[in-house]
Amino acid sequence: MARRHKTPVFVLDHEKIRQNYKEFKESLPRIQAYYAVKANSNPEIVKTLYKMGASFDVASFPEFMTAYQNIKRLGKKRRQDFIWDKIIYANTIKCIETLRKLDQYKPFVTYDNIYELKKIKRYCPHAGLVLRIKVPNTGSMVELSSKFGVDPGEAVDLILESFKAGLVVEGISFHVGSQCNNFENYMQALQLSASILKEAESRGHKINILDIGGGFPVRYNSKAKSFKVLAKKLNAEIDRLFPKTIEILAEPGRFMVANAATLVTRIIGKAIRDSKICYYLDDGVYHTFSGIVFDHCQYPLKAFKDGEKKVCAVFGPTCDAFDTISVAEALPELEIGDYLYAENIGAYSIASSTYFNGFPPAKIVHINK
Repeated sequence: MARRHKTPVFVLDHEKIRQNYKEFKESLPRIQAYYAVKANSNPEIVKTLYKMGASFDVASFPEFMTAYQNIKRLGKKRRQDFIWDKIIYANTIKCIETLRKLDQYKPFVTYDNIYELKKIKRYCPHAGLVLRIKVPNTGSMVELSSKFGVDPGEAVDLILESFKAGLVVEGISFHVGSQCNNFENYMQALQLSASILKEAESRGHKINILDIGGGFPVRYNSKAKSFKVLAKKLNAEIDRLFPKTIEILAEPGRFMVANAATLVTRIIGKAIRDSKICYYLDDGVYHTFSGIVFDHCQYPLKAFKDGEKKVCAVFGPTCDAFDTISVAEALPELEIGDYLYAENIGAYSIASSTYFNGFPPAKIVHINK
């Protein structure tokens, strides 16, 4: 495949995406999956997941249109309930121009402060509101609570302000942080949510949607905790805290696509520096390996050749020394022109790829569509 398409080539396996979706639904049958498009916004992924029954979580207007246009093209169909065909715009801060464009589509939009509420009231009054609360993010690979979420103690007051302004709060949401290995984050967040919903109802406003966000762990390595263990905990706590009338959704992104892609790259240069072999690849941290920087994730490289492994350094193709993939990779002796590959690289990788130094992103090849 690398010879046919030239490297770097990003191989995306749609059968694996379908398997991931099935696992999610079988493990969490009460929860509707809203795929977080930011994890990998390729339109073909959106098509595959929509056909499987997924809904979509977006964070920008271009992401919104990627989801909306594909849903429209595939033929919008009524599924379990009306909310499943709605898109949730889960970025709590939106510019005025975006709100104006969103209003005609009547999506769900998240908010977490009074200033955003005033903007929504003026520029996107037909949206359904979802209040995002701040919850613990301890132990997650990517922390989000410092940037998003209203303090739980202020949540009900903000809900009351929303209704007072003539808007409708459809639900509340939270996010425990990306790649969460501390399951207690979820338990605390669910308890906070239940308390807020109960207090809001006691003050005259019954809210029927709970969005538990993302963070579901992927098995990048043996240290990652089991999703199935988490699912059992979530099911038990949700059944304990929430009536069956509550509609529950989640925003899995990484979980759906991380292990569905493999990158194949080629060695374009070789040197020995300070007695260590250095390999230079045609992909790097400004491109598919961007997840090393932005997602705090490592992607171990593997060779197609066998041999005694030695510690080496691996760099990307740009003129920047920051473009360092690893300074302690274990690989057999390789030569210019040899291929390497990295697995589990489907999420937050090509999504943040750039054209730095004029090098284009890897070519995407779809299999098992």
